[in-house]
Amino acid sequence: MNIIIVTISIIILAAYCITIIIFMIAFISKKTDYPKPIIQQILVSVIIAYRNEENNINETLQSLINQTYKGDYEILLINDHSKDKTSTTISKYKDKRIKNYKLPNNKYGKKAALRLGVGYAKGEVLLFTDADCVVPSQWVEIMTNGILSYNVDMLCGPVVFRNSPSIFSSFFKLEFMSMTGSGASGFFINQPFMCNGANYAIKKDIFLKNINNLNEKYSSGDDVFLLHNIAKTGKVKFIKNNNLTIITQAPTSLRSFFSQRIRWASKTSGYKKPFAIYTTILLALMSLVLILLAILSIFLSNMWKLFLISFLVKSIIDTLFMIPVCKFYKQDDLAMLTPILQFFYPIYVVTTAILSIVYKPYWKGRKIS
Repeated sequence: MNIIIVTISIIILAAYCITIIIFMIAFISKKTDYPKPIIQQILVSVIIAYRNEENNINETLQSLINQTYKGDYEILLINDHSKDKTSTTISKYKDKRIKNYKLPNNKYGKKAALRLGVGYAKGEVLLFTDADCVVPSQWVEIMTNGILSYNVDMLCGPVVFRNSPSIFSSFFKLEFMSMTGSGASGFFINQPFMCNGANYAIKKDIFLKNINNLNEKYSSGDDVFLLHNIAKTGKVKFIKNNNLTIITQAPTSLRSFFSQRIRWASKTSGYKKPFAIYTTILLALMSLVLILLAILSIFLSNMWKLFLISFLVKSIIDTLFMIPVCKFYKQDDLAMLTPILQFFYPIYVVTTAILSIVYKPYWKGRKIS
């Protein structure tokens, strides 16, 4: 029995380490992207679905108004039945580029809001972000240049958490950077499996062709399901340029953190892309191995060495990966917190995976599906 446990543990650890090392090499090897400026400026549509964002929408709109893009662009905001004063705040802006729409009473959810927004959009290129984000001044310009000059169907960009008042702020930010860094690395090895809905561009005709692939069964995942489907036959790319990093709101407590992660994890059962399934299962298995070895070490004296070795090896590999990722996000000091995160990470991964199956939390006053 011990031999079987040791063998399985070593195989899973080896698979995990090899995967992360490949990610690390790919991330380090990928140089910064500087897309060529387009000659003819085109109309661009920025689409934002929102629900109860009165505390954040001003920052988002101010950052979108002050863009360097020389062409025309419109900002389409879709109200997903907000119960606060977000819509009232938006109405105070007299900028003709800002257009505010409301979902009909028989429609609800972010995916329905995006569908409506795309229906109203007049641009050839669609840019998506969220209503709690601050976008850099060159975002519209560089993302538009990128999707056209690279001739791709979907272009994904970097996102980072802003500092939050939570005492866990640094760990929230570090964990999120590990996700976005892994997602970017997937693109770099031609295995795109994850992106973030707060920062991506897509050609309008491509979106319309894939409009029925948003997987309405799940509340979240509009970005990932689009990516998986477009990547089957089209061209997708992650643009590695820190000047395009969008800053989004971080969870303010452990409760909100787990609610967010359960919401994100709930869509993984809908994955059909092999590499996305592989990374999801591998992460869960690696976490289970560490938890199992830690428990067995209490009862079997010969297991503590395997646990210690596994823990140290994973900590070292993860830290080596996070060093270039944190450097890219200009958060170099956070990389050294990676070993500390290892004490909680396996428990968090397994707990989130289980809860996403048996428990559906409320998100902005609405129970997720």
